[in-house]
Amino acid sequence: MGSMAIMENGKVVYTNIIGYQYKTEEKKEKATEKSKYRIGSVTKVFTATMTFQLIDEGKLSLNDKLSEFYPEIPNASKITIAHLLNHSSGLFNITEEPDFHEWMVKPSSQEKMLERMKSHKVNFESGEKNEYSNTNFILLGYILEKVEGKLYGDILKNKITDKLELNSTYYGDVIAVENQECQSYYYEEGKLKPATETNMGHPGGAGAIVSNPTDMVVFINALFNNKLITVNSLETMTKVSKDPYCSGIMTLKKDGQTIFGHGGAIDGFQSFLLCVPESKISIAVTTNASNYNTHAIAFHGLDAVNGKTFHIPGFSSIKLTEQQVKMYEGVYENEKLPFDLFFVADGKDLKAGPDSNHLNKLVATKEDEFSLEAMGVTLKFDLKKNTVLFNDQTTEPKLFTKKQ
Repeated sequence: MGSMAIMENGKVVYTNIIGYQYKTEEKKEKATEKSKYRIGSVTKVFTATMTFQLIDEGKLSLNDKLSEFYPEIPNASKITIAHLLNHSSGLFNITEEPDFHEWMVKPSSQEKMLERMKSHKVNFESGEKNEYSNTNFILLGYILEKVEGKLYGDILKNKITDKLELNSTYYGDVIAVENQECQSYYYEEGKLKPATETNMGHPGGAGAIVSNPTDMVVFINALFNNKLITVNSLETMTKVSKDPYCSGIMTLKKDGQTIFGHGGAIDGFQSFLLCVPESKISIAVTTNASNYNTHAIAFHGLDAVNGKTFHIPGFSSIKLTEQQVKMYEGVYENEKLPFDLFFVADGKDLKAGPDSNHLNKLVATKEDEFSLEAMGVTLKFDLKKNTVLFNDQTTEPKLFTKKQ
């Protein structure tokens, strides 16, 4: 259940809405173009934009140290605003705390969140590498508030949503279905069940915004047309630190084009926002109940607007014997990529992934072909040549060869 919008040359050329804003045994309400979704980590693009706005105004610098704002955070004297933006700070990702799923639903405060952050050692020295951490953008949200002397939601309103007339984008609170906000769900035994609701005091600048696809494409289109930040700041924001990390936004190549964007997930919500500056296309997808990858949906949309053919999932499968599944076991490599693909037989199922400790169950769709539909991935084996062709529909297919 979700919504999608596609913008081309500054105009929304396609929208679609599927499913319900909320659904209970007693009552249900169909989603509309005005339905709003929690967009999770897509919030980071908004936070980064506001950070660069302060830099443009001379109120902040990329070289400012975290210690100027929160000296109690480990390694704060070595961590800069730039490190926070491109996830090279080394700070522990606060959402990986063992009891995160317990405290995320309870009320908290900035002081309590800072206490949690302070209790963890850094994972690595700042600038050493890039590693995704929500802590970086929660802190950037706090810094915005300190510099401006206002709440994050008010800064967002003043600097972005009022300027662009985004009437469905704001800092979230308790889900209000009467305000056309969606409830999120997960599937269990064929039934939709309400997902846990995160207290929005926790994610802050890392994931607390509510929006809809139309507002999202208007926002990112304005960003890449320098209506929000200067040309120099946009160049800095989109400069690759280490693939795929830029500053508050990610990048990848598809069909020779450079794509910028960000995904998000919070509770049962998923979202994805992308922009292709070269072809002036922006796409946003939001869902409040889904077992299919939003990235794949967005990239299908990109192919469609470019007039290209694309694969519509068939969700079909064939059954294999344990002996047949065993034939596909092994470790496959691609010398140009920094990871291997592991394939392990588990009875009549084949599991796979780049990490042998965390494997995903594949679906056999036809002879020598498997898929991971939720991620939009297909894998085609050639047992005679000991190869497997990996296609995630976001970049060019990649050929892996079995290690001897």
